[in-house]
Amino acid sequence: MENKNVKGVGIQPQRRLKKTAEDEVKIVQLIVFNLGDEEFGADIRQVREIVRVGSITPIPDSPDFIKGVTNVRGEITVVIDLKARFFLSRKKEVESRHIIITEQEKNLFGLIADEVTEVLRIPQTEIKPTPELVTRIDRTYVSGVITLEDRLIILLDLAKVLLKEELTRLAELATKHRTAEKKPGRREEEKREKKAEEKNSVERIANSV
Repeated sequence: MENKNVKGVGIQPQRRLKKTAEDEVKIVQLIVFNLGDEEFGADIRQVREIVRVGSITPIPDSPDFIKGVTNVRGEITVVIDLKARFFLSRKKEVESRHIIITEQEKNLFGLIADEVTEVLRIPQTEIKPTPELVTRIDRTYVSGVITLEDRLIILLDLAKVLLKEELTRLAELATKHRTAEKKPGRREEEKREKKAEEKNSVERIANSV
């Protein structure tokens, strides 16, 4: 398989793992990045490029995990905070450095990561099924895991992470959570209007890019 060059920030030279089978074993390339206290990977074929976190324009009434939009080489890109998306946290907060650009259903999305650390080449046989309780993330979005010395890398399927139906569902949950925290004196009509606006925010964003 030919190497794919990912545009954007510099990545450390690719690392090779010792093959565990014959030469014809399929090699996969992964973008490896940090989110909170966990290490994740994504198939390089799902990644268009990697850029540094820059100017992001907020979108009114959008869910918490949608940080806004940014301009990437002249194209409007919806920026999603993966830690907020998966309700991840860490004992010590760090400033996010990189945005992973991916195209799904003809729309561009930017996924904020703490840091993209490397491009990893491994035999496909090194990818194992996801064990129970390996991560707090729903296994629906995980395509497998890799154990490398003392590291555990969780592989995300970006297409499933960014399904429009799933983002809309999360927007609805965020709306219900915030509505429950509002003071009792708020008018019911205003609550319904706010909920309807936020429910449709993901679809409006997708249609605008």
